[in-house]
Amino acid sequence: MDDYIDPGWQITLRALGFADFQSLWALQADWFEPPNQRRGGWSGVVRLEAPGPEGGPSGLFLKRQENHCRRTLAHPIGGEPTFAAEMRNLMAMRAAGVATARPVFFAQRKIDGRWCVVLMTQELLGFRPLDDWMVEWSTSSWHDSVQTRRRLLAVSAPMLRRMHLAGHAHNALHPKHLFVRIDDGGKVEVCLIDLEKMRRKLLRFRTALRDLDSLNRRSRHWSRTDRLRFLKAYLGTGRLGFRGRLLWRLLAKRYAAKCGGAGRA
Repeated sequence: MDDYIDPGWQITLRALGFADFQSLWALQADWFEPPNQRRGGWSGVVRLEAPGPEGGPSGLFLKRQENHCRRTLAHPIGGEPTFAAEMRNLMAMRAAGVATARPVFFAQRKIDGRWCVVLMTQELLGFRPLDDWMVEWSTSSWHDSVQTRRRLLAVSAPMLRRMHLAGHAHNALHPKHLFVRIDDGGKVEVCLIDLEKMRRKLLRFRTALRDLDSLNRRSRHWSRTDRLRFLKAYLGTGRLGFRGRLLWRLLAKRYAAKCGGAGRA
């Protein structure tokens, strides 16, 4: 992939001396979390702060990896750096109208036969994982949360449909991969994160079933009404037709088989 720098961040990154691969690769800073050692290489994350395009300080996550690759059909032997796949998926999702973290900088180089990759994204300020919200709502009164829950389902379900219509499967769709921000007025925003495992798929129904099953089984605090409302919003209908009823039954069957209950999905 070609080098990329977000137009809105160019001036700031150049002023900080962070507008090229070498400066970011050589940056000395404390790890945000311990580096991940696997696949014959490593990857790690650093958090930085800088003046953002919208004004005021903004958090940046600088992700770096060395020889942290995966084999794909397009790269069957040496594999492809996982951050390169993530960057490609970030751009594809944004083109499809799926909200994600904003990519700020990307570059990759092969040094001494090993892939070295830099990927920087803007922090999702004020966002929290979906499962955090659902746990919180499960301990509060239904009256206080019902409208917000409905807005959340109405925003997140069509977003996932856009991902599937664009021919992509997330392949690890858990509630923690849907980041949610709710302002004081009740406005809901949802962003999809962790796109390293995302793949293009040809069979759209099977793609949707796998992702929706993964999300459904891990959304333990969703009621049956939540699940039905989510599926209707995903399908863009107020009433389930044949395809919708089939999908509902398949999700319920998988939930019962893997989670030990028949009435939740």
